Amino acid sequence: MVEPPAGIVPRMDEPDEAELTYSTYLRIDQLLSLQQQRSEPPHPEELHFIVVHQALELWFKLLLHDLERVVSRLDRDDWPGALALQRRVNDVMETGLDQMRSLHDLPPWSLQQFRSYLGTASGLQSVQFRELELLSGLREPGYLKALETFTGGALPPVLVARRNARSLADAHTDAAARLGITDWAQFYVDPGPHGAFYVLCEALVDYDERWVRWRTEHVALVERSLGARIRGTAGTALRYLERTTHYRYFPYLWDLRNDLSVRGGGELVGD
Repeated sequence: MVEPPAGIVPRMDEPDEAELTYSTYLRIDQLLSLQQQRSEPPHPEELHFIVVHQALELWFKLLLHDLERVVSRLDRDDWPGALALQRRVNDVMETGLDQMRSLHDLPPWSLQQFRSYLGTASGLQSVQFRELELLSGLREPGYLKALETFTGGALPPVLVARRNARSLADAHTDAAARLGITDWAQFYVDPGPHGAFYVLCEALVDYDERWVRWRTEHVALVERSLGARIRGTAGTALRYLERTTHYRYFPYLWDLRNDLSVRGGGELVGD
């Protein structure tokens, strides 16, 4: 058996290298055993519903992993490294959007035939999804209040840690401060020697935009699957989801567009 490279300690709970296969490395047997349908008899559409949501949770795990790395690179002023990772994050968000859209083809009556077996289970209870929101920088008071309501009045420790930890938005604004950026519109007019940071800023706008699209797609999916006046399995109304479409992690990167338009001769309108 070939010795592992220096510094690499083999995991003792893994099979020997000679026995390692695609299936054992990825634990395919365990993975494929996790899709347990609850409907009786098993409804043929429930498997699709389960697979999409489980796959999304795997993508959420990767997003959390990579966004933490983006924060680290921002803190080190590594713009190329942060940009490369952020672009992959954006691609993963796009993949998740495509997967969620596949649920649009779930016939609404088919969903009703197994929905009662879901109990109070709801996507709003996804801890990783909430971690992503907090890690990205969402601190809107109404959101935090609703989050406490969803979790029974007290946030679980993992979400408290995310709320109190450094966010992607924190890392970005601190990086801008180190570069001396105080006027975002002026920076966009002339990035000067900080062109790489400008490109990274636009990648973060792309990330924010994908979240807007995600939330909008979720609203459309719920309305298409359940109707606009029906409460979700967790008891929430569609109005809550509609309000979330206004959240932004980097509002200043959106607001600067107004300033640029005014500089270009445009006129602002009232709220």
